[in-house]
Amino acid sequence: MSEQKPVLEVNNLSRSFAIESSMLQSITERIRGVKPQLLKALHDVSFSIAAGETLGVLGESGSGKSTLARVLMGIYEPDSGSAMLCGREMFDVHGADRLAVLKNMQMVFQDPFGSLDPRMTVRQIICEPLKIHGMMPQKNLDSFLVKALADVGLEAGALDIYPSEFSGGQRQRIGICRALMLNPGLLIADEAVSALDVSVQAQILELLIRLRTERNLAMLFISHDVAVVRQISERIILLYRGNLVEELPADHLLTHGCHPYTRHLLEAALFLREGARLPESGSGIIPMANFEGCCYRSVCPLSQSECFQRPPLREIAPNHRVACHFARR
Repeated sequence: MSEQKPVLEVNNLSRSFAIESSMLQSITERIRGVKPQLLKALHDVSFSIAAGETLGVLGESGSGKSTLARVLMGIYEPDSGSAMLCGREMFDVHGADRLAVLKNMQMVFQDPFGSLDPRMTVRQIICEPLKIHGMMPQKNLDSFLVKALADVGLEAGALDIYPSEFSGGQRQRIGICRALMLNPGLLIADEAVSALDVSVQAQILELLIRLRTERNLAMLFISHDVAVVRQISERIILLYRGNLVEELPADHLLTHGCHPYTRHLLEAALFLREGARLPESGSGIIPMANFEGCCYRSVCPLSQSECFQRPPLREIAPNHRVACHFARR
């Protein structure tokens, strides 16, 4: 963990969803008093991020990465747990207090096309957060907006143009500009480069790194791409089925990542990059709902009787935690 005072501190965050069933089955279960099955999308997730630090969130599709972002942004309410942002409680606050919390936390979305309103000009898009929070400058507005665009590598002429006239990379720069208009303490980037070409990805990553350094931003960077997360992050947490299974420094991921799921992710990345043979990870996947014990035991090659007990997230080296009974650094 970072020794600096955290900008964001999350403790034991959990979120479940009811598993959908047919209308007839739902009615039958309700008559019989049967409670709907729940899918645990997040299960007791805890972490912190300091100012100027990027925490990468790595995991495959369905691991809970986007659910985590949506809970933090207030789109979903958590079932349990707490989170503090810049010293303020994030949950169970409403009205002006909730708006004050959101001012310090902004998000860059995955889709640079769908995240911008095509009926609004760039001027209207980047002014919208200022209007919502009552922070619109009374003087020299154009100079303020031109500087904001320049910070993300866009020219002043972009102000009165619609999003349809920009490339994907330029649109993502507009989205980043909008997110930074309120000078937030925390930036959440949810798969922010996955929809872009590889060359454009590199440019956006360099931009995010520069902005983080200049503004001393805390950043939560969510991705399924091992190489991208390693490039931009100082620390990485790995999620599997909503469980935090490992946390370690980014530069130790390849050499010291020791949870079986971490190793499998790295082997999969090597397979995609170099065509190496991908080892079998096991069989007999257990349904995600009402899962007991280690979340990975149904596919883990190390699985033993101890794995029917949920492993604690324990520290095995400085700044390195892992939830596995048998993991050794």
